[in-house]
Amino acid sequence: MSGSGSAVQIIGVVRDASGAPVAGAHVLFTSGPRPLPDIAALTDTEGRFFLTAPAAGAYTLTCRADPIMGPPGTADATVRVGATTGGAVAEPVRVELTIG
Repeated sequence: MSGSGSAVQIIGVVRDASGAPVAGAHVLFTSGPRPLPDIAALTDTEGRFFLTAPAAGAYTLTCRADPIMGPPGTADATVRVGATTGGAVAEPVRVELTIG
């Protein structure tokens, strides 16, 4: 594979159907351009999460809400992370997931 191996940050937020942030939801990679280790993030009180994509390509994220912390359910999103060139710092990829 050619190109930079620089990681790119994925910044996201999980909301319920009303638009309220969902705290305590698990967000994880379910597919990527190559096998991924088990990497997951837990949303904070504002529903925010941060993940690091290790290489360029398309990633599928799955969010699973904790029914004790908020509304039950899951949501999926696909994000595309572009390759970096010449050592440039890649802009974070932003994504929003809605449960319910």
